[in-house]
Amino acid sequence: MAINQETYDFVLEILSREPSFNEGLCRLKEQLPQIFDAVGEKTLKSIQAQYYVRRMRRSHHHHYSRETREKYYRLYKEAKSRSEKHVIVRLASKNDISPCLLARIILEEYYWNDVNHGRERDTSDGRASLPPGFMTDCIRDISKLPNPELAREIYETTVLDNFYGPAVDSIKKTCGVEYEMILKAHCKQKGFSFIDEEQMRLEGYDKTPDIRLKVPIMIKNRVVNWIESKASFGDPINHQQYMIDQFMPYKNRFGPGAVIYWFGFVKELSETDERGILLLDKFPAADQIVQLEDLHKEEAKTFGSDWFRKKEEEDRLKAASYENLDEEPDKFETYVDPMFDSDDDDNDVTPNLIKKSFSSENLERTLDQR
Repeated sequence: MAINQETYDFVLEILSREPSFNEGLCRLKEQLPQIFDAVGEKTLKSIQAQYYVRRMRRSHHHHYSRETREKYYRLYKEAKSRSEKHVIVRLASKNDISPCLLARIILEEYYWNDVNHGRERDTSDGRASLPPGFMTDCIRDISKLPNPELAREIYETTVLDNFYGPAVDSIKKTCGVEYEMILKAHCKQKGFSFIDEEQMRLEGYDKTPDIRLKVPIMIKNRVVNWIESKASFGDPINHQQYMIDQFMPYKNRFGPGAVIYWFGFVKELSETDERGILLLDKFPAADQIVQLEDLHKEEAKTFGSDWFRKKEEEDRLKAASYENLDEEPDKFETYVDPMFDSDDDDNDVTPNLIKKSFSSENLERTLDQR
């Protein structure tokens, strides 16, 4: 659903205080039960996840500095020396960092200090000399780790982290694909003629919306040439970035289109409708869609079927008249040499002589002589 900016700010203020989905939803349900029931759980989770990811990006440089990374690993080893459990999760909560992000930092420090013993660590952040994707593979498959206790700690973070990690990434991708399939199913049901993102890539397009309509339609009295599916909530910050990276390039290439934020959006963002981008929170109803055949039906009601039959007959007769080339007027009869000035009194040649000399028969005779 679409919510106004004021409601969005109230919801975000409450959800941003809690580190997990469940705690944030419980707090919101206690303080604003009417909003909790009206907005829906999926929308609230999407709002909270988007805010949390932005917050982690803003503080990324602090957590990944050399000094901070070494401090985290030192605290981890001290806790393990005392046989403590759930160390990474507790450290993450205390330092306001995602558990999976902290697990990655500690895993990298483990390889530098305990496996490689500091060798080849010649970069400012100490990460560049590790093989690309190595850390990601280790977090996804903890059986590759030589330290069972560290593997257990890392697995715990992937289970408990609501915003980062391989499990969350898989859920996001699956959710995105699911709603793209829902969009395609709706388009097929309505009989739209379209190509999808994969077909557009094969044809060489550099920008590919989820649906590119071969025949434009009208939604809410607006022309739509493409439809983009977003399995998320449309907040002002993410929407503005999407406008720069995706929506405006689509509009510049294919004309006006529509974006479906399946989990809702801020109402004030609908001002982008004026820029040729229609925002929706669900697939439009049948009475909101106008297709080309619908227009023909409406015209038939207005003018009557006899009008269309007469028009088709006139067009057919007109086309048949051009098929008889013998009846076509001689093009050379009306030819006038652009160099000839008929208004010049000094000319000795009359227009009738010019017409005769450039008739089709004289021209053919001249060409035969040549």
